[in-house]
Amino acid sequence: MTFNDQLRTTICITIIALSMPVAVFAQPGQQELRREEITDKPVAFNSEVDESGEFTWWLPAGAGEYVLPISAGVVVDASRPDLMRWLREGSPWSLLELPVLGLRFDNETIVVIVPWPHYAELIVQDRIGIRYSFPKGRHLATPCNIVAMRRGNDPLETALAFREWRLSATDTGAIPVPRSLKKKMEDLEKAKRLPGAPHFYLWGPALFSKHDIPRNKWVLFAKSLRDAAPESFGGKLAALLPEDQRRDLQELAAAEWPMDYLTGSLAGAIDVVLSGNDLLNLPPDVPAADVIRRNQQALATAFGSYVNPPESWGDGLSMPLLDSLHDAGIDRALLLLSDLYGRSFRPDVVTHAEKLGFLIGPYDSYHSVHSPTAGPDNTWETAQFDATAYQQGRVINADGSGYGGFKGRGFHFSPKAAWPYVQNRVGGIVQQVPYSAWFIDCDATAECFDDFSPEHSAAKSEDTRLRRQRLAWLKTEHKMVVGSEGGSVLFADVIHFGHGVHTPYIGHLSPSFKDTKSPHFLGRFYPPDRPDQSFTPVTIPPSLKTPYFDPTVRIPLYQAAVGDELIATHHWSFDSLKLTDVEKTRELLEILYMVPPMYHLNRETWPRRRERVLRHLAFWGPLHRELATAPLKRFACLSEDRLVQRTTFQHADGEVAITVNFGETTQAGYAPNSATVSGSIAVPQPIYDAKP
Repeated sequence: MTFNDQLRTTICITIIALSMPVAVFAQPGQQELRREEITDKPVAFNSEVDESGEFTWWLPAGAGEYVLPISAGVVVDASRPDLMRWLREGSPWSLLELPVLGLRFDNETIVVIVPWPHYAELIVQDRIGIRYSFPKGRHLATPCNIVAMRRGNDPLETALAFREWRLSATDTGAIPVPRSLKKKMEDLEKAKRLPGAPHFYLWGPALFSKHDIPRNKWVLFAKSLRDAAPESFGGKLAALLPEDQRRDLQELAAAEWPMDYLTGSLAGAIDVVLSGNDLLNLPPDVPAADVIRRNQQALATAFGSYVNPPESWGDGLSMPLLDSLHDAGIDRALLLLSDLYGRSFRPDVVTHAEKLGFLIGPYDSYHSVHSPTAGPDNTWETAQFDATAYQQGRVINADGSGYGGFKGRGFHFSPKAAWPYVQNRVGGIVQQVPYSAWFIDCDATAECFDDFSPEHSAAKSEDTRLRRQRLAWLKTEHKMVVGSEGGSVLFADVIHFGHGVHTPYIGHLSPSFKDTKSPHFLGRFYPPDRPDQSFTPVTIPPSLKTPYFDPTVRIPLYQAAVGDELIATHHWSFDSLKLTDVEKTRELLEILYMVPPMYHLNRETWPRRRERVLRHLAFWGPLHRELATAPLKRFACLSEDRLVQRTTFQHADGEVAITVNFGETTQAGYAPNSATVSGSIAVPQPIYDAKP
């Protein structure tokens, strides 16, 4: 069915459903949805949008609480001025991740679904509204209909009604029909490794790191490299180092003891040289993985008295780290590289990961396209393609200008124009490295664009379709376990995991995150092998604790609606150990909602984080293996202060309940800061104590 056919079908259905009148506000482009017009069966309400491209559905007034798809789910008490102020100041809110919300009135909940959320936003004034904003000339790009129904007062009514509607509706708009994680695992054997797997991001050089020379030999190595004859291998290696690293080499060779900033800098520069053909004057047609292998062997031969065996080289992406994880008892994990590593192929390490039972893949992106001549400080690996992509592939605004890319650099990349580059990049890499997983940044956030380019014109819905296509292609063509930033329901059927749902990116919500003098400063993107941004713990600004990390406001809306379709966790900017003052709360939420923990690692930081990680995984891992594919059916607060909460999952063998006490005192028979499991499955450890 084409998009136009879908549009005509949707309009026909909504016209039939609208047997009841809809009150119209005095202002044009606004309609009011009244409680008396809503039945216990889903009814679609539709209205025309004029050339202005603006239209708002105002939802029934007087609700006592709002269940909203913000930060995976919040329940907002309408009588709390602080929460209502937060809603109004943050409005409008995107509906792209989960386009459903609930309005609670005494003993009933009004559930509202937005089947075509591309141009829709949640706005808050004296009441809640859904506002559509279309670009000029595209006011009919998608229907602006909503679906509403009456439900009871169960805390999860909003999520459960959404699930039922997706299964029974003849037309779900842009929202795909459910495709369960269980079905995805049946279709792709390696996806069965996801349940119970923590998510690790691996950092540091892949070809040569500061760990690959014993500490007591670094100065001797530096002296030998500095003094190597120009025509020797060492002389060629030294000559290929950038000027700054040649100075570091001189300083290190003259030092009494190897300083980390010097060994890290020099190792990083050697890592880059080992990926190139110039070191051994190799022909350009030699495969990249073979170039790396030959260069590493030559370095090991020339400096064998100083360096460790080459098979052990590398930092995060290395056999020593993988072996250390496995020896610690971690028999499954999702390992993602911190970048594409497109010039640092390690097929030996990736093959070893496969033998250990780990999933492993690169961090890829096609969201931005940069000039091929951009300096290294103004671009990044995944945004580099060629001059044609940069000139002709950029998304074009209605005024003819290019749509600026992430952080204002380059331009956003049309998915239609990007498609041949996707095929070329992925195909070229997997020919040399047997990855089992692939992560594409940004796509499943559903941040899509209106493109007015004559060559690749697209409305947001078409942009979405093209992004879905490339994610699905990774699975069907390359048999990958596929992940992306976000976890929008618009993409839930084509990805296996998503990053950025349960802790979204909130780094832009407080100036203190960027203030170098603040205790909340997220940190620099330095040093390259262990950037402060990813590894240095900070505290959360007080203004953001509620609602983002307040369990009394959170509700498992997303997890109950789609949690058994994909595995969703945090944004990588806020891994499980990043925020120290809410660490216990997040740990308990991971258990209560069955959300994978996420950790940044390299060889230096793993020993420091090992005990903390293993303690959590010993409890969470066996549970998640059983419940990753189980629907979350019920949610309840067992104490008046809402600090004792219970989720109930529908396992194949019966119900499983997880009860968490987020408080500092014993309540309802549950110890403070604890999680308790009961029900139909046997677990090694029924009670967990979240220690500081």
